[in-house]
Amino acid sequence: MKVLFRIVLTLLVLFIIVCGAAIWYISPDKKLDLNYQDIDIEAKTMQMLKTKKPETTLSGSELNELAKKELLKHLGDIPQQITITGAEFHFSGQEVTADINGKWNGLIPFGAELTFNMEANGSILELHHESTRIKSIQVPATMLSLGSIEVHLKDQLPDMLTVDHIEFLQDGAKLKFKINWRSLPLRLLK
Repeated sequence: MKVLFRIVLTLLVLFIIVCGAAIWYISPDKKLDLNYQDIDIEAKTMQMLKTKKPETTLSGSELNELAKKELLKHLGDIPQQITITGAEFHFSGQEVTADINGKWNGLIPFGAELTFNMEANGSILELHHESTRIKSIQVPATMLSLGSIEVHLKDQLPDMLTVDHIEFLQDGAKLKFKINWRSLPLRLLK
């Protein structure tokens, strides 16, 4: 009887150690949040008017703020047992990676890396979720699939501007615009 008790106790201790090590392994590497700041497109467009070039560049950090804002709208697409607590997007041409912090069942913290492919569709940046990894472990799409995140650039722009072309840069995007010159006098009177 003592031998059986020792075996069960040893297995229980080993189970607790393995669970603790697994939780430690998947825990987030850095602290992230879902707070974002609206970017000042107005100042960028006024600078564009001064330089007389109908283009501006959004940096990777500005795109990060826009992507976080849109991610908040898609939290309902994530399975109920997963709660997203933070995110940070990194842009490299059309490839986007997002460091995501979350909790599984509200208890177990994890850090994941989501990979997206970014495409331009008019004035919309579409981020198509391709894969998810927690450290070196590939997470099946059946467990966590975010679908697509759409960043509507037109919502950020004055009415006089329409996105004509988007060029993806190493850390950001260059936007080229069509300008509705008829609305410019009304814009200047405001």
